[in-house]
Amino acid sequence: MPSLRTTYLVTYNTINALLWLYIFSSIALFPFQSPQTTYATLEPWTRWTQTIAILEILHAKLGLTRSPIFTTFTQIFARSVQVWAINYAYPETSSPSPAYKYMLLAWSFADAIRYSYFAVLSAGAPVPSFLRWLRYSLFLILYPIGIGSEWWLMFQALRVTNSLPVQLLFVFFLGLYGPGSPMMYSYMVKQRQKTLAGGKERKEKK
Repeated sequence: MPSLRTTYLVTYNTINALLWLYIFSSIALFPFQSPQTTYATLEPWTRWTQTIAILEILHAKLGLTRSPIFTTFTQIFARSVQVWAINYAYPETSSPSPAYKYMLLAWSFADAIRYSYFAVLSAGAPVPSFLRWLRYSLFLILYPIGIGSEWWLMFQALRVTNSLPVQLLFVFFLGLYGPGSPMMYSYMVKQRQKTLAGGKERKEKK
């Protein structure tokens, strides 16, 4: 019988994989849909799907997962700011911007794969090699698209807000993308090298 921890993590990751797959398919099946329609249709879905991910900070803190707490917090916090303080709070800049659509495409594709990978891993089943490769390779392209889109949308929100405290906060966050983005990217590159190299070594030993 699977443990309560295993059942919870498999369920959590499966639900998130399906939610992000829905968001991705909604964009991929209608590639010529206007940014305004994409925003109106998917903004609530994306906002609440991303909000669920706050649980992952607790997962790392309690030892349910082996994810580094600081890295997990940084990524979840940045995305939470994006969906609540930018996309939801400033629809006048997010809705008409193609960057919003590109951001969702990058997020949803990457996370549908990521949560599928962790669902299989949590279940204790062998992870298919193609799924492992996608998990640790797609970010090479999707991270720059997602991060660039996030930055642009925040910059556009900065231009229209009349609140000085909010302006200062946005400037601070925009500045964090400088050191933060290379840090996250290099972390994933190291994870890719370690994981894919490890998979290759196990295959050779067999």
